[in-house]
Amino acid sequence: MKMLTRDGNHDYLVSLKNLLEENGIPSVIQGTETARMIIPTFLLEPTLWVYFDEQFEDASRLIIDNEHVVTTGISIEDFYNNQPNKKEQNSIFVNELGNLAAYVILVILIMVVITAILAAQ
Repeated sequence: MKMLTRDGNHDYLVSLKNLLEENGIPSVIQGTETARMIIPTFLLEPTLWVYFDEQFEDASRLIIDNEHVVTTGISIEDFYNNQPNKKEQNSIFVNELGNLAAYVILVILIMVVITAILAAQ
């Protein structure tokens, strides 16, 4: 995933995203969450990202020249159909959180054992 551009004008980024996706380049706008109300705009200006690095060059050319013929385009419908839904995303998150908790517990147990061994000497 590569950042294509950054701009404070969200509507402009949406228009670029639409242009990219009409030409088979899936993209995402990031940095539009409400945290921007607290943090200065110049630090978290919204950005447009291309999912696949190999499409970056085509995307860059397309936003400069909307007549550019994209050679790396894919089916946007297939791309989004293969993305995990909310339930799957939540399941992935819960699994990752469980894995993290297991590692933390393991590290704590190792530290307790090492401390007990050193204290016994």
